[in-house]
Amino acid sequence: MNIIDIITKKKNNEELNYEELSYAFNGYLNKQIPDYQMSSLLMAIVINGMNLKETISLTDIFLKSGDQYNLREKMDNVVDKHSTGGVGDTTTLIIGPMCASLGLKMAKMSGRGLGFTGGTIDKLESIPGFRVNLSKNELIEQVSKVGFANCAQSDDLTPLDKVIYALRDVTGTTESIPLIASSIMSKKIALGAENILIDVKYGSGALMKTKEDAETLSDYLKKIGAYYEIKVECLIDNMSNPLSQAIGNAIEVIEAINVLRGKKCQLRDTCIEIVAKLLVMSEGLSEFEAVKLAAGSLDSGKALNKFMEFVAHQGGNIEDVYLSEKRIEVKAKHDGVIKNIDALGAARLAAKLGASKMTLDDTIDYSVGIYLKKVKGDSVKQEEPLMTLYVNNYNVELNDEDFDFIEY
Repeated sequence: MNIIDIITKKKNNEELNYEELSYAFNGYLNKQIPDYQMSSLLMAIVINGMNLKETISLTDIFLKSGDQYNLREKMDNVVDKHSTGGVGDTTTLIIGPMCASLGLKMAKMSGRGLGFTGGTIDKLESIPGFRVNLSKNELIEQVSKVGFANCAQSDDLTPLDKVIYALRDVTGTTESIPLIASSIMSKKIALGAENILIDVKYGSGALMKTKEDAETLSDYLKKIGAYYEIKVECLIDNMSNPLSQAIGNAIEVIEAINVLRGKKCQLRDTCIEIVAKLLVMSEGLSEFEAVKLAAGSLDSGKALNKFMEFVAHQGGNIEDVYLSEKRIEVKAKHDGVIKNIDALGAARLAAKLGASKMTLDDTIDYSVGIYLKKVKGDSVKQEEPLMTLYVNNYNVELNDEDFDFIEY
């Protein structure tokens, strides 16, 4: 068996068996196969896809590359959620504390940025002192005590997924349903939640560009869950517009706190819907009662208290979250009504400011980002601010095309 034959087989759109997938992917993990050959295989998978059998095989290979935590054997009401990524998607930082305040247990291992979308770990690292690396025992202890922990993927849990995830991010191979499904489910299965809710995004600002692709991914996720006897449900959401007004890292943490403090917005509504679904799945509540409880966790301040407890438990100092003092106000050139805010265009501008990585060696600037002053449907007057840019370099080359993502 050799890697060239395996790449060629997938290039010719043939099915790879378990042994071939294991040889290639574990070979990369063990540094026996170089980046350029794994990149070629990943691109062949992106172009030709993998069937469900191959995807389950790859999930199992990812899963068996490391330890398994089996949290549901250690505590009750273990739930998990995942978003396939979106612009301004800070749901995890809100949903985790909401669930914890309602008696559910959630252990989240999150990733860094993938493509133009910001990663939850990048956002958490914008909180000075916050420890994103937790040992297995620390994670289990914190979930048991606080009800929620959110950390970077550990070296001992699906390490194969970790290295493939990083390579996909910088080789144009993020948009693959089988690779996304294997990555998500291997981590979820390894952690050991009983009920998993996955928010599948589609649209210009998401990995899935069409609703049909989102539905296909959802089907894969549910079938992988069924194979491992785990209940998986999916929400399918349009991500053609940013989920929130904040796009960046520290700025999204601040927006999450605003929602936890009672801000009414689309981000809040999405979080209530997700937490309600998890309550229905785990507690057998009616949808009406679940929504009432989810909203109540925000309105009562209990979710905010859990967020502060969670951050403090992982060493973070929320008071020191920093946004750049260098700001640029972008004003409307004419009167109008906001017709559309293209999520991908907004993400590209944030990336240009330094909010995400384009190569493995790039450094993220946590203090930069965008705050949208207007949302879809709002009216705007000439010279009225459309957005505030938080920058660390006034000389960043911006032009009119950078702001075309707002149509009015």
